[in-house]
Parts: sequence; structure tokens; C-alpha cells
Amino acid sequence: MDRDSLLYKIRRKLQTILFNIVPHDTLSKLYYRIYLKESLDLNNPKKLNEKLQWYKLYYCPNNPTVIKCSDKYQVREYIEDKGYSKYLTNLIGVWDNANDIDWDALPDKFVLKCTHGCAYNILCHNKKEFDKKAATSQLNRWLKEDFSKFNVELHYGKIKERRIICEEYLGDVITDYKFFCFNGNPAFFYVSSDLIHDRQAEIGFYQLDGQKMPLIRNDYKDFGELTIPSFLDEMIDVAKKLSSEFPFVRVDFFITENSFKFAELTFTPAAGMMPINPKKYDVEWGELFSLPKL
Repeated sequence: MDRDSLLYKIRRKLQTILFNIVPHDTLSKLYYRIYLKESLDLNNPKKLNEKLQWYKLYYCPNNPTVIKCSDKYQVREYIEDKGYSKYLTNLIGVWDNANDIDWDALPDKFVLKCTHGCAYNILCHNKKEFDKKAATSQLNRWLKEDFSKFNVELHYGKIKERRIICEEYLGDVITDYKFFCFNGNPAFFYVSSDLIHDRQAEIGFYQLDGQKMPLIRNDYKDFGELTIPSFLDEMIDVAKKLSSEFPFVRVDFFITENSFKFAELTFTPAAGMMPINPKKYDVEWGELFSLPKL
């Protein structure tokens, strides 16, 4: 859905109202029914999506490391502590308010992100043609949003400081490798391209050896043929070490020409409402996810 559309803005407003008045477990069940056309069992979750719902309600918002690693600025410290500084994208600037950005000091191409949620990204392909006023307004609007209220992803609401970061520009169309890791063990990954533009985005699921899995996400186009990069094993090894502290996390990388960069750690993919076809994989992947004791 176009984030500038009136329908999108109305949906966000309604989600915020519901978050403030409806119990969060009840609201999660409502959204689950709407998006996946299924009942959500939080008492005895078995499917991956069900377990992610439990995870986002009861574990993630109470785990300081999850909260830290959900912050797109603070997670850099976690990556550095693991010894993987070389995989971080170059950080150009950090601000608390978009009005403080010195546009003249920025390179010709760059990426701006708010650090307290998902899809808060602005890409600048050419600074001479870049609408700085519109970007400033958009970033400041995002800073005012509580991302946790949109799909009951409570850990985002625990991020104490909302910031804007500027990172290096990696390319016009970015390919991502996203590894689903259970208790520090990568199990499979998906490859996506052009996620900035939802209508054009492509996704494909693969086993760790690069063999394509016979499933699709109904909300995206199929990725198709995959050229396995020479550094796939290296990505798997890094994903394993970065995920070692968590019952579940998706470790995301950006692919560059000859290597890869860390993108983010995602604890609740699709807010626990990922449309998987065929649905048997939702059950099989759920068996890999051992929920922690509280």
C-alpha cells in the first residue's frame, strides 16, 4: 500500500486508536484473523506465525538486548561487540531532529533512516534534485510515530531515543539475503529485491545450499533464478554468530558487488503475519522455534 495514500494514513490512525483501547493479545488475534484468515492460538502456539505472535507479546518487549538490537543505531554497537565492524555500512551522521541535518555536509548520494521502526527510509540518488524540505517534514513526522502501535510490535515502543541516521548509499536496487535463525542456527533464507517499491518487489525462499524452496509469499512477486554468491557460507557463519543470543531472529544483509553488509536484526518478521504458501511450511518452521520460558 502506498504510504502517501489517504487509505494508508487512515489505517495507521485506526491502528493507533485500537492499540490504545483494546488488550494487546485480543488485538493481535484480530489482526491475525484479518491478514491470515486464521485463528491465533496464544496458549498453545505451533505455527511459526503463531509463535512469533507470542514472542512479540511476551518476550521481545521484556528483553533489553532485543530492544537494543531493534534500534537501527544501537544495533551497531552489538555488531561491533561481536567483532563484525567491517560488515557495517558507513555511518555519515546521527540527529535527534531532521531540522538539525546539515545537507551541505552530506555526499551526493545517501540513505536516511529513522531508528525506531521499519520502512522509515529515504534514499537520495542525486542531492541536486533531492527535495530537502519534503524529506525534513517526512522524517520529523516519522519521529513522532510510535511504531509499536501499528501491528502490536511492543519492543519498538521500548526504544528510548528516536533518531535519524544517515548511511552510505549502496546502490539503486538492493538485493537482500535474510536468514531465519532459531537458537543461533540459520535454517533457511529468502532473497528479496527492490523492497523499497512494494509493487515491484521480488522474494524467493532458499535452503542454505541455495536450492530453491517450493513456496511463495502471496504479497510479493517470485524472485526466480538465483546466482549464489561466493560468500554465501561467510554470510551463514556471520548470521549464526549474530543470532546466538536469541531464541529467534532474522539476520538481514545487503549484497554489494563483491561482498555483503549488515542490514538489520528482525525479531518479528511481518509482525508475525507472513502469508506463506503452501501453509505446511508455517507448521514445519514452527517446529524449529522453541519458545523461551518466561
